[in-house]
Amino acid sequence: MRRSLHAVAIVAILLALLFVMPLAGCGTTGGARTSEAQSSPLYKPVFMAASSKVAETSGQDFTRELYREALAYEPLLDDPGTQVSMGYWSAAGNHGSLARVLDTINSTTTSPQKAIWDEGATSSNQYPEYLDMLEEHWYERASPKDGKVTIYGKKYTDPNPVSLDEANKVWGQYSQRYADMAGLIKKATGKPVEAWCFIQGAKAGRIFYAYELPELTGLEKSGDVQVFFAKTPDANPANPADWIQGTANAPAPLPQ
Repeated sequence: MRRSLHAVAIVAILLALLFVMPLAGCGTTGGARTSEAQSSPLYKPVFMAASSKVAETSGQDFTRELYREALAYEPLLDDPGTQVSMGYWSAAGNHGSLARVLDTINSTTTSPQKAIWDEGATSSNQYPEYLDMLEEHWYERASPKDGKVTIYGKKYTDPNPVSLDEANKVWGQYSQRYADMAGLIKKATGKPVEAWCFIQGAKAGRIFYAYELPELTGLEKSGDVQVFFAKTPDANPANPADWIQGTANAPAPLPQ
């Protein structure tokens, strides 16, 4: 029901965008149109209780749902012989580096290779569950001011206030369930997943070190993943010298 209501809202926003698009020739950028859509009175943030989201993301049912959503975009993730890569990033500047690597892998035509990350299958097709996380605005809600949270420039009273620890746990568990997809993918393809990590400048206690790295360590021990850490922002997956292999050799985090 929630996604149906969101679909209606999105259609209405798109219709509104059709009205403002003629302004593009007068200096209105695409980014401005996106911002206008997000600030539309039709946009409604979802104020889900953190306890409910923690429960939802706590088990393998959530992992299986993410996997189903990934397969809807890329059926090769379920085919024997496909080499699947999963991406990880933390800290400023690393998001773009990972997106570049994912796009490079997905453009390979010499053998069946596919790359995904916690946002979606490929760097553009986003999981519905990830879009739900964005609409729930966990970190914005964890930073209230004068009893109000600000989302896309509009102030709201949150009926289910969220602490920073709760926001971290929600995103941390989401990331763990994403990592757990490696087990399902290895079983389907017969090949260990290659995990590519850009974490230069990442801090201790953040999502990667607190949630994703422990999960990857277990998956490495079970033979479901091989883990690689980029030495530089322009690391190339085709060049082994650009990477450090193995969770035991993970770069030390910066202090919090």
